[in-house]
Amino acid sequence: MNWKDVTIGMLQEIGELPEDLSTVERAAHLVSIIKGIPFEEVSKWPIEKYESMDFDLLSEMPKAKLKFKFKHKGRRFRLVRSANKMSAHHFIELQELGDADRIDILHKIIACLSYRVNVFGRKIEDDYEWKVANFKNLPCSQFYRYALFFSKLYPKLLENTLTFLKQEKAKVQQMSLDG
Repeated sequence: MNWKDVTIGMLQEIGELPEDLSTVERAAHLVSIIKGIPFEEVSKWPIEKYESMDFDLLSEMPKAKLKFKFKHKGRRFRLVRSANKMSAHHFIELQELGDADRIDILHKIIACLSYRVNVFGRKIEDDYEWKVANFKNLPCSQFYRYALFFSKLYPKLLENTLTFLKQEKAKVQQMSLDG
């Protein structure tokens, strides 16, 4: 098993597992989630079968090269590299998502920070709701790293936006005083 096999939705399910599970129960849940086998079936396995499963990767950070282009379910997307590529409503949505657990909303963060493109790479009409509904199936390795990358830039983006808005407000106030 490696990180490419783990989707955003799987990572979210793993994050929701209770902390007080025994080692065997936790292993059964992990196998059920990652392999897509019903828990009732996995819980009947002999303990030796769990020993052959390697869950060490879940204690490590996903390692994947950061890519800004991707395909999902026959559609092409690009990840936002700078704030000027972001739609205003996605910027607002990100602010509203800001206090939630990053893992729980990772698919929504990626939906806000991506836009649909055609085969030539030109931006085309986007459907945020479609992305939210379908991005849980993305492999988490690449997108988890991207969310971390952007989360480091986001506070600076907010600060720069506030500075810009203050400057614009001062210009408008000056124009109203002059006129």
